[in-house]
Amino acid sequence: MASIVNSLAFSSLSPAWLRGRMRGALICSTFGAVWMLEALFFGGSATPAWLTLIGMLAVAAIAWPWIRLRSFRSIPYSAADRERWAAVAVPYWINCAIEWVLCSAAAFWLAHIHQYALIPVCLGVIIGLHFLPLGKIFKSPIYYGTGAAMVLGSLASLAVHAGPLRNIASFGVNGLSLWVTAAVILFQDWISKREEEN
Repeated sequence: MASIVNSLAFSSLSPAWLRGRMRGALICSTFGAVWMLEALFFGGSATPAWLTLIGMLAVAAIAWPWIRLRSFRSIPYSAADRERWAAVAVPYWINCAIEWVLCSAAAFWLAHIHQYALIPVCLGVIIGLHFLPLGKIFKSPIYYGTGAAMVLGSLASLAVHAGPLRNIASFGVNGLSLWVTAAVILFQDWISKREEEN
C-alpha cells in the first residue's frame, strides 16, 4: 500500500493538491476553534473579552481556507487527480473511522467511571495519534508535528492539578496545535501563490 501511495503522491501545486491542503487547513481551523472555545468554557474563562478574541481568530482562521477553496470551484479534477485520490481514500477513511470510534469509546468509558477530567487529555492523545498516518498518507510532514504536539501537550497537561487550569491547558494545547498547523499550511499556500504569480 505504501508503494502505491508513494507512486501516486499528489504533485505540488496541482489543483487537487491545493484543494487538499486547503481542506486540511479548514478542518484544522474549525476543530481548533472548537478546542479553544472548550478551553474557555471548561476552564471557567468564557468572559466576553476572551470569547470575542477567540471568535475573531476563529472567523479569520476558517474564512481564509474557505475562500481559497471557493476559488478552485471552476477547476475540474483530472483523471490523474481522481486516480490519486482513489489510492489514498481507503486508508484516509479507515484512519478517520478508527479515530471517531476510539474517541467515542474513550469519552463514554471515562464518563462511565466518572473520570471526566481525563476526557480532553485522552481525546487529545487519540486525535494526535490520528495525525501521524495522515502525514504519511498525504506526504505532509506538518501533520507529524501536529500529532506530536497534541499527544505530548495532552500528556503534559496531566502535570497540572485536575480542574479549570488543566482544562485550559489540555483543550488549549490541542486548539493551538491545530491552529498553528492551519497557519503553516496557509502561509505555505500564500508563498507558493506569490511565486506562481512572479
